[in-house]
Amino acid sequence: MRPRTQFFLVVLLAGFFAGCGEKGDKAIAYGKGLGQEWSAPAGAKQMRISAENFFTRDVVISADSAAAHYEMTVGPIRRRYMIVPEGSYEIQAFSVADAVGHVRLRVDPDDRNGAKGLWVQIRP
Repeated sequence: MRPRTQFFLVVLLAGFFAGCGEKGDKAIAYGKGLGQEWSAPAGAKQMRISAENFFTRDVVISADSAAAHYEMTVGPIRRRYMIVPEGSYEIQAFSVADAVGHVRLRVDPDDRNGAKGLWVQIRP
């Protein structure tokens, strides 16, 4: 390969991988599943935001509070969770692809395993 072609390939790949990252403030942790087995360390003011995506495309969950903004991408028909500082969050969801019609967003308190949290369900 010519040096110019190699340079453009590296720039293209770096741009691609930069676009795949989570946006907003960095959550304390991310994980697969609903995180039901997670419990906050003793004395830590942390909570879990679990999300279930029932669509066949990626959905971005955003959690906003007065102090921070967190985003998490949940793949098609997947479950994922993030650990964030304890607080009051406004939850929103949107699709990265074309518009998703008739979205039902349900947010419930989630205190499984003694940990505070929110359980977000995105359904058609």
